Amino acid sequence: MNNGFDIPGATEFPALWEEILERRVPIYRLLPESDRRELRSYLRWFIGSKQFEGCGGLVITDEIRVTVAAHACLLLLHRQTPCYERLRLIRVYPDGCFAQNSAEIASGESWQHGVVVLAWDSVRGGAANPFDGDNVVLHEFAHQLDQEEGECDGTPRLGRDMTPVEAAGVYTS
Repeated sequence: MNNGFDIPGATEFPALWEEILERRVPIYRLLPESDRRELRSYLRWFIGSKQFEGCGGLVITDEIRVTVAAHACLLLLHRQTPCYERLRLIRVYPDGCFAQNSAEIASGESWQHGVVVLAWDSVRGGAANPFDGDNVVLHEFAHQLDQEEGECDGTPRLGRDMTPVEAAGVYTS
């Protein structure tokens, strides 16, 4: 599903997307070229297969799509399993006021039925400094990876066709 979004040919990576990566995803500049290529490939797939929905008056732009997708796809680098298979929708609000049933203002949520909710102001803030440990996209999409097997237990799938014992070995090595 491309959501009406024109995705260029398989060998072409949009110059605008590259500019957004350079500007909004500072860690991108620190990656080796092989990881950049892998990330760009994941990014094209992610944007082409996941639906983005602007909420609270927010209009989804290339900047929002690429910034969110790039951070979500950083978690996929060097993985050996299919990823985000259940994820279908990313809802983005302008700010954290979307948490209407709570006294707290949330910056993001990950729902088990394939939805991630994000506050764009928190996404921008978390993306600005890759070293401060505060990135709502990494946090919420890590929950999505953890939930891929149906439960949120802190141990996402690490390898194809691994037995539980083999997977446990990956965590301890």
